[in-house]
Amino acid sequence: MRKIITICAAFLLSTSMFAGIVIGTVGTGNFVDWENVSSPAFGLDFNNDGILEFKLSNIGFDIENINCYIEYNPTNPITNIWAAGTADENWDIPKNLAFNTQVGASGNWIGMGDCSMTNWSDDSPVFAVGTTAYMGFRFKIGANTHYGWAKVIISGTAALGYTTVFQQIAYESTPNTPIAAGQTAQVGLNDISSTNLSIYPNPATDVVNVIGAQNSSKIVISNVLGQKAIEVSPNTNSINIESLKPGVYFLTIFNGNKTSTKKLIKK
Repeated sequence: MRKIITICAAFLLSTSMFAGIVIGTVGTGNFVDWENVSSPAFGLDFNNDGILEFKLSNIGFDIENINCYIEYNPTNPITNIWAAGTADENWDIPKNLAFNTQVGASGNWIGMGDCSMTNWSDDSPVFAVGTTAYMGFRFKIGANTHYGWAKVIISGTAALGYTTVFQQIAYESTPNTPIAAGQTAQVGLNDISSTNLSIYPNPATDVVNVIGAQNSSKIVISNVLGQKAIEVSPNTNSINIESLKPGVYFLTIFNGNKTSTKKLIKK
């Protein structure tokens, strides 16, 4: 009897250790298409296993819009985004969720296999350009249903095309459990306060100084495609950015499950 109790206790401990909020990866992984063929692609890997739950592609007719088309993993029957419309209209347009919106079973999960970050009618962006938005996601890991969110920002113009940057993604590893949009830690823990984080000069030419990075585990500068450009060691106060091409980047401080991101402009 004691052995059975010990095994049960160990099982409960092991499952609780793996339960909670997981910060996913935006990058390259394997994606399984409708013909069940796996190949490298760029997209969203919520559980960091190298298999993309969602693939990001470019879309457009006269002008290419970068990372503005989302394909669902067809081998995952409930994979979907929280849609803005109905089964008749805008089922493939994501809803702009407010920060802390509960992403769970009550979401508008009516998509049919893809999602567009630009409107089909006029190619305009679905979210206001330059404004942070949150999207809701539903998918399976094994036989279990999970919910997650993505923090995104759309940049660009109608003349030059639009780019969707997936700044951060996360999901609740406990099956069938909702997650609040923007939540990166369990209740009682918060993100690193953005009011305590500042970078200067901004725009910057060769060096950017960071205030508020104490006790950080790492600092990452990513480009508008979400690709890592620079990663520096913890507790760094100054970062050399001479190697970066002029443009818009995002500087993120990591401290365990806590993060904070600031936009950086390289001159």
